[in-house]
Amino acid sequence: MNYTFIGDIHSAVDDLTALLTQLSNQADQLIFLGDYIDGQPTGELAPLKVLDLIMEQVQNKQAIALLGNHDDFWAQTAKGNELAFDTWKINGGRLTWQLLGIHAATLAGVRHQLKQAPLLKYTTFLQNLPLTWTSSHLFAVHAGLLWGRPLPQQVKSDLLWLRDSYFFDDPAYPTNWHRNELGKVIVSGHTPVQTLSTTQQGYLKMQADAQDVPRYDIDAGSRSGATSGGIFALTLAANGRVVGKHLAINGQVREVN
Repeated sequence: MNYTFIGDIHSAVDDLTALLTQLSNQADQLIFLGDYIDGQPTGELAPLKVLDLIMEQVQNKQAIALLGNHDDFWAQTAKGNELAFDTWKINGGRLTWQLLGIHAATLAGVRHQLKQAPLLKYTTFLQNLPLTWTSSHLFAVHAGLLWGRPLPQQVKSDLLWLRDSYFFDDPAYPTNWHRNELGKVIVSGHTPVQTLSTTQQGYLKMQADAQDVPRYDIDAGSRSGATSGGIFALTLAANGRVVGKHLAINGQVREVN
């Protein structure tokens, strides 16, 4: 079996629809890496339309959907977490609330509506998403791993938020990639590749040297304002060999070399 990993979406229902249509003839296991909401959405109810597509893939096609930090804003706000609410509010939350039909601006008000129909089913879905997925040779996470810490001891905040300390050997001098200490091919999102490289391909392959097991960042900057921003899909064989790469931008999908 092949495995197709889909990077950050951020309410881009047009690109997600086009990408899923392109991939529909492939009998692959889909793994979504999180961040389904927020961003700079186009169209009313765009976040819910994206979640509807994700939920349909999970429920009817056995896809895996991981939790992203933006999804966790929603999940934790619904539990009354003030820090999550405040952070969400300044990271796309206000616009998302408008698109969801939430007119409240307080934690109590937003929480109340997230726990009522029609939003309750989405809240329940997001609150039950896993943080990681793994197989014999592959590993998927939204943001990254804290090196030197065994997998069972990894903490949620790192899995959802890590950037430089995951990417680089020395975050103070971000020139050399950190070695992959897990020994499995790792696929993550969270950090738009445009912030790490001048690539226009939607993904970044990271290796400390030729012998290092590859890591891939596939956050293609969807709805981030980047001119090359889109949704990236990376298809790997069970052993980690690259099988296919697709990038969806403005409702159009192209294969990436």
